[in-house]
Amino acid sequence: MAVKVSKKHLQENKYKYTWARDKGDGEYTGITDRERIDKNEGYEVLYFVQVFMNKHGLNKVGDVHRIENALHTPRLSASVMRDDLIEEIEKILKL
Repeated sequence: MAVKVSKKHLQENKYKYTWARDKGDGEYTGITDRERIDKNEGYEVLYFVQVFMNKHGLNKVGDVHRIENALHTPRLSASVMRDDLIEEIEKILKL
């Protein structure tokens, strides 16, 4: 069973997140939120990490941190597209 990722699992001492939608953000189910990740919005990072962990059968808090660190690597700083991020993080984590 995968860990249910929550705010307490993220490294907020290392990365700064907002916990409210940015101006202009609608409901999470919008097309933009399904295609793109705002790496500064905690709820989007939580959802991304949870889906990634479920996809790969990961179940440890350490896995949350590995995914989160990969998401924030300088190499991916300009990447926002969900599919691209998944592909690149899979490479980084050798999955």
